[in-house]
Formats: sequence, structure tokens, C-alpha cells
Amino acid sequence: MNYLKVFFISFLIFALFYGNIGLKSVSADDDENDFYEHHEEGLEGNENELYEEIGELIGWGTAASLCVAGALFPMRRLTKIIANNFKGHKKPYLFFARLLGKYHILIGITALILSIVHGIVMYLSEGELESEGIIGLGAVLFLFMASAAGLILHKNKKTKSIRATHITLIAITLFTAVFHIFVS
Repeated sequence: MNYLKVFFISFLIFALFYGNIGLKSVSADDDENDFYEHHEEGLEGNENELYEEIGELIGWGTAASLCVAGALFPMRRLTKIIANNFKGHKKPYLFFARLLGKYHILIGITALILSIVHGIVMYLSEGELESEGIIGLGAVLFLFMASAAGLILHKNKKTKSIRATHITLIAITLFTAVFHIFVS
């Protein structure tokens, strides 16, 4: 039960933090007129903004699919606790745990594909690989390695070292991705 409280509190903190950071402020300062008016860029500036918005949307889809695929680990760890302490919620919890277990690989592959597409679209919209792009590229590489370990794990389910490698690489991926989000 404490894990569930910690999860919901951390989710609430993240939602409140992102809600405050996600709002964009506008400066009426004359120093950077060209930056936010885009008079001389014409349609090309709007096109780049469109690609950047699409890339950001794909990036949030990547984050969501990573969270859904990653939810399998805590759900399996909490199965006994939920089954013993919350008898009325046992059936729906087990249903969602089985459903998540069934589609875990598909959701993980979707996260990998979305992260690659996100990186390509953002690179094309910005025209260069900046520091947040390098951090994102590192997250994609860790996700690729974790996917390879997951593929091996799918073939050999009893190997604990590969499972530990898969979970560790996913944890590194999540930390890198969160850092990428906060730097961007």
C-alpha cells in the first residue's frame, strides 16, 4: 500500500511540476524581436514549428508508452499485496496485470519506434543535434539495448541475469529520458 501511495504522490508532483513548467511565458522585451515574430522566415518558420510540434507530440507518446510498458514491473511486484489486502480489487487488478503482460512486448516495440521517429522529426525540424538531442539519443540507445535484452529474455524466460540487465537498462533509459525532458 505504501508503494501505491508513493506512486500516486510522485505522479501528482510530476503533474503539478509539469503544469507549471509547461506554460510558456512571453517577454515583451525588444532585444529578441526576430526570435518570436518570425517576420523574415515566412512560411518556412511555420513549417518548422509544425514539425517541432509533431515531434514533441510523438515524444510524449513515447513517454506514455514507456510508462505503460514499464508499469508491468511494479504491477507484478504488488500482485501479492493487492491480492491479500484489497480483496474487492483483486479481479480487476489481475485482469489489468495479465493484459499488460500480454501486450508488454508490443508496447515496448511501439515505444522504441516512437522514440526513433521522435528523434528523426526533431532533428529535421531543428537542423542540428543539440545537447538535449544527444541526451535523447543516449536514451534511445539504452532503450535499444534494453529491447535487445528483452528479446533474449523472451526466448529464455528463466535467465535471471538477463531479466536484471533488462530492468537495469530500462531504469537507465527512464532516468536519461526524464533528464532529456527536463533539459528540453
